[in-house]
Amino acid sequence: MITPTIFTGGDLATNAYLLPVEGGVICFDAPEGLAAALKQKNITVKALVLTHGHFDHMWDSALIQDDHKCPVYVHADDASMVKDPSVFSLFGVREVIQPVTDLTFIEVPDRGSAPFVVSGEKFQVFHIPGHSKGGLAIYHEGWGLVIPGDILFAGGVGRWDLPGGSHEDLMAGIRKHLLTLPDETRVYPGHGGATTIGEEKESNPFLAE
Repeated sequence: MITPTIFTGGDLATNAYLLPVEGGVICFDAPEGLAAALKQKNITVKALVLTHGHFDHMWDSALIQDDHKCPVYVHADDASMVKDPSVFSLFGVREVIQPVTDLTFIEVPDRGSAPFVVSGEKFQVFHIPGHSKGGLAIYHEGWGLVIPGDILFAGGVGRWDLPGGSHEDLMAGIRKHLLTLPDETRVYPGHGGATTIGEEKESNPFLAE
């Protein structure tokens, strides 16, 4: 069973996950400080996958791409934030975040799912808007894990009161794509500790609505 290495960085304690592949790791999300930690530990990133485009998840993306010459994957609906993170100044972010100009879009039907192969590993990607327009959850059946970004947490769900947010879309996507996964599927969220699909189905108060 593969267990990701977890890095937590930035003022919002945002999680990044490193999954081992041949020659390095696939990195999911890029909070502040991750690029320096990767250098310090001499870890090679083969690909960076963004669950969504919010500043705390894409902060070190450009630095990582510069250091590792790796592709940066994102859903097209969130690409504008990653290409022009100056927009986050409207939300009180005063630091300058480097933009990523070379992006690779993850192709997935609107609110649907699609296979996603990266660095030789086969994932299934789910488009679940509601926290952001381009929110993605990435599932690996063989490893029994899903990385949902800020869509689903232990005991919670993502905020829907941000620009592009929708409570209806968020809940519909969680029920359609995530709660139908096996109960033993491990969930590694964008903030906080890990959980399982079964635990959330049983005890998450937001899912009891």
